[in-house]
Amino acid sequence: MSSTVSRKPPKKLIWGKLDWHPAVKAWAAFTAAANEPESLEVLRKGTKAATYRLVGAGPGGESIIVQRSPAARAVIERAVNEDILSRLALTAPRYYGCSEDGRDFVWLFYEDVGDERFCETDQAHRALAARWVGSMHAGAAGIAAARNLPDRGPPWYLDHLQVGRDAIRANRINPALLPADAATLDRLVVDLDALEVAWSDIVGACRGIPATLTHGDMQRKNIYVRSAVSGPELFFIDWEMAGWGVPAPDLPLIDLPTYVSAVSPSWPRVRLEDVQRLAAVGRIFRQLAGIRWSSTALAHSDAQFLIKPMSWITVFHERLADAVGNFREGTAA
Repeated sequence: MSSTVSRKPPKKLIWGKLDWHPAVKAWAAFTAAANEPESLEVLRKGTKAATYRLVGAGPGGESIIVQRSPAARAVIERAVNEDILSRLALTAPRYYGCSEDGRDFVWLFYEDVGDERFCETDQAHRALAARWVGSMHAGAAGIAAARNLPDRGPPWYLDHLQVGRDAIRANRINPALLPADAATLDRLVVDLDALEVAWSDIVGACRGIPATLTHGDMQRKNIYVRSAVSGPELFFIDWEMAGWGVPAPDLPLIDLPTYVSAVSPSWPRVRLEDVQRLAAVGRIFRQLAGIRWSSTALAHSDAQFLIKPMSWITVFHERLADAVGNFREGTAA
């Protein structure tokens, strides 16, 4: 097992008297067992959401992760933590609970699981993740609360394709785009059109695999590993994209033979070739989500603000082409 710690420096580190900070106030109001934090780390901060680490603020002097989210976005995160993960025998960051921040925002409080992130080139990490994901998929399939989550099946990703393509077409005439960028977008639209025409193949590849809880955003940044007396433990964070559907988007990073072994007691008819086909679909789904997300930034009238979204779209397009090619090779085999 790799012991390399992948620490991403906090965006900001604050020392001193911290009882003025909104995250510290929220945690102190939530529990009488809160300690005064030694320091506060700003891990992520956007216009509508933020994540903080309160060092030493827990009841036993442990660090606490405090997340401020729009209330609508926090609904899924709360449902997964309160009604689903708590019923599964899986490692998960301790969820302390939540409190309202006005009508539109929610504070969420979690255990800090450290800084070591999942490494997809580490076979031991991939096998550990496969066992965790397999147990989660098989176990959550029978939990009624998981069925109440938003649909995350093929129609959800077809919508990503269509909305992203519409945004690209609408912004294709943006005069701030470089000619080379416009040509890149033209090629992407052609590929998205072709994928939509063949979408029934995607749907067909998803048949035969039970629907269940899907994380939906299994990237390295959302997967942590921590050493314990019993061995390494895996933790998934950020469940706001979770839903109910075929588990395709959760499969690309993990060891598939280990996954099949983990789900086979519950899903004895699922074969390795089924899972390999579904993982190829999952790679397609993930790129479509990325393209939709990136396409919203193409409306900027300033060319400098188009550099990042175009670089992201170019990468997602390349990955989509590879994923579609792999999928077609697998279905033709």
